Amino acid sequence: MAPDEDMNIPIYPRAGDLVLLMNSLVAVIGKGSAGILYNFGKQLAERYHARMNIPKDLDPDIIFKNILSSMMFSDWFTKMELDKSDGFVVTLQNVFELDADEDNCNFIRGFLAGLSSSIYRTPHTCKESRNPEKVSVFTLTARNSSVNY
Repeated sequence: MAPDEDMNIPIYPRAGDLVLLMNSLVAVIGKGSAGILYNFGKQLAERYHARMNIPKDLDPDIIFKNILSSMMFSDWFTKMELDKSDGFVVTLQNVFELDADEDNCNFIRGFLAGLSSSIYRTPHTCKESRNPEKVSVFTLTARNSSVNY
């Protein structure tokens, strides 16, 4: 990817600050906070992508990977893997949201859904599974919709 002085790279919120927000929402709203966090993550990713002014001719897979890589610098996770050989799977280690008082990584699920929807111009949903070693596996699924990205 050649340098582009017109491209905006967003500064992501720090993980610790987001955990504080998440715990506050869970304390006040309870389980209903899951939908709010998913929607917040989705909208934040869509907004970040729209403001980046990414050239249209770049490979979407490279864009997705580079944006995820930049998120590590805000302590959102420590390691990532992308696998598109059998679907669209993002594996992240030590996701910051595991430190929040939630049952799932709702914000990250929403963020990945919004990011993939924006980059690939097709609405995506995101499901999560995890193992005890602090590895979260996110499966992104394209869905049909009349929404234009």
